[in-house]
Amino acid sequence: MPLLFVDLDNTLSDRAASFRRWAAEYLTERFGEASDEMIDAMVIADGDGITSKTQAAAAFAEVLGLSRDEQAEIIKVMRAGTLAHLRPTPGITEALDKAHAAGFRPFVVTNGKVSQQEGKVARLGLADHIAGMVVSEGCGFTKPDPQIFRVAARVAGGTLAGAWMIGDAAESDIAGAAAAAIDSVWLSRGREYPAGYARPTLIADSFPQAVDLVLNNSLS
Repeated sequence: MPLLFVDLDNTLSDRAASFRRWAAEYLTERFGEASDEMIDAMVIADGDGITSKTQAAAAFAEVLGLSRDEQAEIIKVMRAGTLAHLRPTPGITEALDKAHAAGFRPFVVTNGKVSQQEGKVARLGLADHIAGMVVSEGCGFTKPDPQIFRVAARVAGGTLAGAWMIGDAAESDIAGAAAAAIDSVWLSRGREYPAGYARPTLIADSFPQAVDLVLNNSLS
């Protein structure tokens, strides 16, 4: 049974939306209001969750005028708030189950902290719809390092033969899949594919569509 590797943030979860909800709450509590301009500034500082947390903390401090102690704690606060504001995305679990029924084993491969990513899987009710998960902090390899996919395949009891990767980040998901010599689907999320990275096999607008593309391509 081939493996279907899937990213977590902004692939199985709408982290971008949960971050904005947390940012609005945080700004309202701190300043009494949350303007779109300030929320957008926090989104830029966050870097879609891909920016290093040290850099993000410094950027948050500049945008929000944080004290040194607050800067030291802001990433912890952001992680807790983003997790608390996470909501299930319609169609995700159904697409995972569809992939499994078609002969694939969905397996999460994600960068991040183990506790945070496990919390997201639990909050979104994904555990019963995936075969397992490998997190960069836990395995010691970070996408786009192809070794994380090899570790995931071993943990899943499979191989990279016939495997696919679905993710939204060109610099980690798609570049990592290319380095591991597996096919990939990039979730566009309304964006143009950035220059300078390996091209995905296919491009989709949503996770359910990405699964359909994988199944159609594999069965054709």
